[in-house]
Amino acid sequence: MFNEWEIRGWVISTENVMAPVGLDFFLCGINITSTTSRYSRTDIDRIVGLPVRAGFRISASAISTEAAVRVFEALKRLADVPQPIDKILSVRIAGTDLCLPFTGKLRSEMINVGSLLPVLDAIIGTRARSEYISVRDQLISAPAASDTDAVGVKPIAFYLPQFHPFPENNEWWGEGFTEWTNVVGAKSVFPGHYQPHVPADFGYYDLRVEDIQRQQIDLAKRYGIEGFCYYYYWFSGKKLMTMPIDRHVEKSLDMDFCLCWANENWSRRWDGSESDVLIAQRHVEEDDVEFIRSCIKFFKSERYIKIDGAPLLLVYRVSLLQNPEATVARWRKIVKSHGFPDLHVSMVESFGLTDPNSYGCDSSCQFPPHGVVVPEITTKVEGLDPAYRGKIYDYREVVRSEIARPIPDYMQFRCAMPSWDNTSRKGKDGNVFAYSSPDLFEVWLGYLCSQARENLPPASRFVFINAWNEWAEGAHLEPDAQNGHAFLASVRSALTHDSGIVASLQSLPEDDKVGTINVGEIKKLIGKLRNANQQMQRLIKNYDGAIGDRPSPFVPIKNQWFEVVSGGPDDRAWLDNINGRPSHDTKLELLSKQQTLSLRGWIHCPTILLSPSFPVFVSLSENAPEGQRYFAKIYDRQRREDIVNSLGLTESSVWCGFSIKSALNGVKPGRYRLDFMLSQAGKIKDIIIVPSHVELVVS
Repeated sequence: MFNEWEIRGWVISTENVMAPVGLDFFLCGINITSTTSRYSRTDIDRIVGLPVRAGFRISASAISTEAAVRVFEALKRLADVPQPIDKILSVRIAGTDLCLPFTGKLRSEMINVGSLLPVLDAIIGTRARSEYISVRDQLISAPAASDTDAVGVKPIAFYLPQFHPFPENNEWWGEGFTEWTNVVGAKSVFPGHYQPHVPADFGYYDLRVEDIQRQQIDLAKRYGIEGFCYYYYWFSGKKLMTMPIDRHVEKSLDMDFCLCWANENWSRRWDGSESDVLIAQRHVEEDDVEFIRSCIKFFKSERYIKIDGAPLLLVYRVSLLQNPEATVARWRKIVKSHGFPDLHVSMVESFGLTDPNSYGCDSSCQFPPHGVVVPEITTKVEGLDPAYRGKIYDYREVVRSEIARPIPDYMQFRCAMPSWDNTSRKGKDGNVFAYSSPDLFEVWLGYLCSQARENLPPASRFVFINAWNEWAEGAHLEPDAQNGHAFLASVRSALTHDSGIVASLQSLPEDDKVGTINVGEIKKLIGKLRNANQQMQRLIKNYDGAIGDRPSPFVPIKNQWFEVVSGGPDDRAWLDNINGRPSHDTKLELLSKQQTLSLRGWIHCPTILLSPSFPVFVSLSENAPEGQRYFAKIYDRQRREDIVNSLGLTESSVWCGFSIKSALNGVKPGRYRLDFMLSQAGKIKDIIIVPSHVELVVS
């Protein structure tokens, strides 16, 4: 149906009824958006006899501003009289000219063009997106973190290569077995339990199709993932499931990667135990030597992740090595003989392992839910299947406990999981972490990013995610029918410093205080800021393709919510122009609340590294001691080699340039000092204020 800007219907593929169908939506012949069939339609399920999730729907919020402009102009050219629906709307199978038919009732229905124009006009007139569209467009157009921030955090996602059939699995589990075999058969064990997980964008893919891997990489990079950590299944010279890794090297796929040696037995219990072993690890000296030699071809890839030139190798269960310290020493010698300066071995924190130094390793890598300590809530879950024998935990408590985890005295790569539920593999013996959500995952990952910035050297600022595609363990960033791209969007959001601030507060009780203010009140303030900023992330692209400044609203704050730290004598801010006018001699500027404040200039603060993602705010403050203060975040930062060269500054100041546009309609009339505020990532207090020596009068 087409009602109040919502388009709904259903579609299935006759070749594979379980596969989602891609759809393109056209208004007046203009492609406004795309989606896939992903929603439950019980009427269609009854006809097919399977839960096929054939439904689809979109609303006006899915229309980008550029598309809205074009549709708006096309509709204005039509006479303002009712039009047949098929003259305005078509829904096509993606990549084809095949259109879905309308019901007889809809075919006879006439659409009033005039009723459509106001919605389009609102999209265009506000020049803003809904939250989903603003985030989506930002991620598509924003450069990767490695391109913009020399000290940025690099997220690496664990990648399971078991999504294609191979002879050993056919023998052990049945012809055609892949990870999907477990996924599709999962069943819920309590009301609201999300099972089975249904893949969205890529469907039940087969990694033998090369384009799937390229699409995965494109999607991961779009949302800020900078590397995959492939599980490497090597058993005494026998390799399993290495096709995706081999292809990555042979085809020079555009994504960094590293290996995690899955060096445990492969058993029917899926846990590496000695029970019913399918293929075993021997861990004798000659095997361990041959293993590292098998890795050299991967290490030599330009896309292999290295730390100061040393290839990064993760070992899943380092304690299983016959003599870990001696083995790692032999590995280093072999790797160096191939021209590398060293080998960086990271011990996965699995099965109670914590200190990498005792095993001769350089670092450790968390691997939740391993190492997570929270009480189970199984007995508190209502409606639980009485035959269920596993355990249920509260994901919310996991996030709180991981944020509160103390920093170890060794190098540790932190890791977060978007969710966890391995009932697909273990049935009623599986474990579930309930109440996971993209928002909670963002809080967790945002905190880990903040910790990486503070505690890890620039060359090794990695955070890991478990995982990209562990579908049978309910731990996947890949889009599914329930969450779409939400977990992926959380990764990009977590890379900002804002998320570090929010995350640092989550471990504190609501009634705790920062200074004299309750944490709960500060959380509300930060939440309000982040919501406002997300809603107004980007302006539409101009017709010449340039991207305008992102508007950032002024938000009122109280002076007691932060503490001012004295800056240095060399701190200064310079405005090149205010609202397009040169401001070299400006001391007083008159503005109306109906105007937009536009600033361009640069900041110099020798004690702070002004990286592209470092949080900088513009502040308006009344001269009175208890006067009102407003501030807005500066998003658009520029390199200013001219300033660095002319003033003889260090290279750390090269990102001192900025620009901002901010509406004044939330600022009450008055006379304000215009200053700039700098804050270390993840901290509420300790604000350095850099004055501009400019005053504004808002009328």
